[in-house]
Amino acid sequence: MADFVLVGKSRFVVIAVLQTIYSSRRAGCVVFGDEETRSFRWSTMCRRHVEIRFDGSDDQRFLDCVNAMAAENPDLVLIPCDCDGIRLTDRVKHRLKVRTTPIPQAATLEMFDDKWRFYEFCRQHELPTPDTFFVGEKAALDFDVIVSRLGLPFMLKPANQAGSIGVQVVRSRQHFEEAICRNPEYRFGRLIAQRYIDGVDIDLSLLAVQGEVRAFAIQKNDGVEINFVPHAQLETLAALVPRLSNYHGLMHIDARIDRKTGALYLIECNPRFWASLTEAAWCGLDFVQATLQAERLANEKARVAGLTQGTAYTRHPLIRPASWPLLLAPGVRGRLMRAMMLDPYSVKTFLSLLPEIAWRYANKRAFSGVRRLRPRKAAL
Repeated sequence: MADFVLVGKSRFVVIAVLQTIYSSRRAGCVVFGDEETRSFRWSTMCRRHVEIRFDGSDDQRFLDCVNAMAAENPDLVLIPCDCDGIRLTDRVKHRLKVRTTPIPQAATLEMFDDKWRFYEFCRQHELPTPDTFFVGEKAALDFDVIVSRLGLPFMLKPANQAGSIGVQVVRSRQHFEEAICRNPEYRFGRLIAQRYIDGVDIDLSLLAVQGEVRAFAIQKNDGVEINFVPHAQLETLAALVPRLSNYHGLMHIDARIDRKTGALYLIECNPRFWASLTEAAWCGLDFVQATLQAERLANEKARVAGLTQGTAYTRHPLIRPASWPLLLAPGVRGRLMRAMMLDPYSVKTFLSLLPEIAWRYANKRAFSGVRRLRPRKAAL
């Protein structure tokens, strides 16, 4: 009997939700996904994988399957993991006979999932965001016009893509012509150009219930680790953004701090779960558990849970021997370690990445060796 139904196409997001659930309990999870999540059938955290289409043609099949599972277990919970999962759930929500974790209204989802519309939202409410303008189709690109408005370098990105797909930092006319204009593989529409902010990435994750923030985390990705940090302005925005939009659900905002001025800019928004979900759980804030308590939180003035300190390592634990003793540890960290090191899907994924990891490590060692051999300038 299933306890949770997860629905989504992004394997990076869905696996993070599965691992976070596993870190707090042993539960039966069924995943509704497509070919990208098909390999979850090998995971001990996934009791069953059901392959569906997310274009609307399988909505009735999805509805029938979920309602049948709800008839077997009245406590079943549906967890839409990514934007495709949220859209599917929203289309059939009035016929679902299962409790669902918070999701934004359809219009709100589309606004925050589009980089141009998110920029317009920020400007409307005087939230800090880089200068941006709408380009449209690739044929409308004009290097001189963009540079006159934004300078060099500048960002070019599709407004309706996720995961950095199509994002280019344009540093010269040659790059612009070769990587974009004359590149037949660069076929994106709804392009936007944005002023490049030379600085440090910082992210805000949050859960809101009917416009009120109930949990948030602020993080910096420092390569081999994610550090949760305090930031007064982002803590204020964690409450302000949901209130201005009456947001209901989870959200992850990418932001940047200008290296010279220290100014904060909101770059884009992902109105869904995110891939670094397990790092927050590792450091003490379980966003999945928080969404399961959302109904209770909506009916009381609950304390806002904030995560602004702690460190989680991003390297796979199999290449961090110092972390191996945690395999036997009780609690969240021990269960997360076992999910990442012993689960067949996780091991298979790690092994497939080994050649890339080895190549990066070899290049790093070679580069550091060249630096050591570089002759020093003679002292004057």
